[in-house]
Amino acid sequence: MFDKLTRELKSILRGNILILFITWIFLDFGGRIVHNFDGIYFSALGASDVILGYMGAITFGMLALLQIPGGYLADAFGRRRIIVIFTFIMAFSMLIFSLAPSWQYIVIGLIIENLALLYQPALFSMIMDSLPKSHRAEGFAITNLASLPSLVAPVVGGYFISLYGLVSGMRLGYLILFSLALTAAILRIFLKETLKTKTSKTEFGEIFKIIHQIDSRAKGLILVGMLASAGTGLSGYFIVKYTVTYTSSFLFGVAMAILLIIQTVAGIPMGRYADFYGKQTIFLSGLILLSVSILLFSFPGLIFLFLFAILEGFGIAMYSPSNSGLMADFVEERNRGKFTGIYLFLSYITAMLFSIFAGYIYTWNNQILFILSSLLTLVATIIGYFFVLRPSKNPKT
Repeated sequence: MFDKLTRELKSILRGNILILFITWIFLDFGGRIVHNFDGIYFSALGASDVILGYMGAITFGMLALLQIPGGYLADAFGRRRIIVIFTFIMAFSMLIFSLAPSWQYIVIGLIIENLALLYQPALFSMIMDSLPKSHRAEGFAITNLASLPSLVAPVVGGYFISLYGLVSGMRLGYLILFSLALTAAILRIFLKETLKTKTSKTEFGEIFKIIHQIDSRAKGLILVGMLASAGTGLSGYFIVKYTVTYTSSFLFGVAMAILLIIQTVAGIPMGRYADFYGKQTIFLSGLILLSVSILLFSFPGLIFLFLFAILEGFGIAMYSPSNSGLMADFVEERNRGKFTGIYLFLSYITAMLFSIFAGYIYTWNNQILFILSSLLTLVATIIGYFFVLRPSKNPKT
């Protein structure tokens, strides 16, 4: 068993995937030190609950607007150039978060950071191009091993806050993230281009037409992604705000570390099982667990916090690699950048719209916010059952 896993790791972690894997270690570790606590950090800089909701909307709105042009650029100009340039921009945006004197500066940082994430479709396309066809879901799961060094990162973030105070602890965390992101950007210079045939620059309008060309099950993935993202848009920054009303930031960090451990350790066997026995079943099972986890989180108390962490970890371990694997299965290589751009665009737009109302709902009744998030994920599961499991109506794919 161990020898087989070692061989599979060697077959997947090479070339571009190896370089990206190393950079993910840096980015994930630094990100998990701070991002779990952004909600209370932004509040400490003067942002109200309603403003937090709008901050989430700005984040998702910026991401949405950039995905379609990002997908077009990934197929028209190649993956590598886009990834390298915008990773550098993202790295330097972290300095704004570290030095911001008020929440207004955080908004500027959010805009620049999310502008830099224009590279997401190029990144996802490069991964799909580089993974072996027979091990796509497992390959995506194996890349999650980059999170292993980050298992202690949420605890480190909580410790910084306990030791130096909320604002000073978060400023230190963002400085660490800047240095790690800059290192990642330098390493990504060594990536190799994977796109064999670039899209003509006159074909930008064609990106919108692939909706009519793609597998019907790929359309189902888009619907599921939109609903799941709506739930994420609601909960967003308010998970940590809700948790610290009944426990400490350090214990919240411990819970997030447990979530990450489960997500990482369970991801590989779930990915392997999905590749051999069917990605759709694992995909839907993961969605069910995600719906249940956020419902349990709505009840205040440490037992529910840790149940949330456990179920959320298993849910992500099942849903994420199978979803990525299904995308690669259902979409042709020449359309993957455009499809990813459209998928992320619609997902982020939905998250943005729901995030606008999140602050108002949380102010009115904080538990209702998480119950609504759970219901949206449940609806996503039902949509997935009818659209992703059914046979394709496109015999060519």
